[in-house]
Amino acid sequence: MMRLESLLSVKGTVAALRFYDDGSLAEAVGEIDPGYAGLAAELCYANGRILQQQGDMLTAFSGMGGWTPPRGWAMSGPELSVCAMGEVACFVRNAEVSFNELFHTLYKVAHD
Repeated sequence: MMRLESLLSVKGTVAALRFYDDGSLAEAVGEIDPGYAGLAAELCYANGRILQQQGDMLTAFSGMGGWTPPRGWAMSGPELSVCAMGEVACFVRNAEVSFNELFHTLYKVAHD
């Protein structure tokens, strides 16, 4: 199993976390305040659940499959982005990260 710390080897990654299926924090690494890590886990869990619901709705409205289960999601701000797959998420500096490398590593961590 690839460890969460392997995400920190991707240039631009600030922090990474793993959360349980109820949104509670399992572990966090990198530059994230412990007081905020739990909130970040809840945020990432909630966004994943919303994405699942949207996929279900797209399937129902379009009559086309392939929308679920979602593979992951990303949200970008001016300087930082949060990217998630499954129950793993990371925070990255946009100007430094290769999103291709990041998502490749994120997939391995989330699915190994």
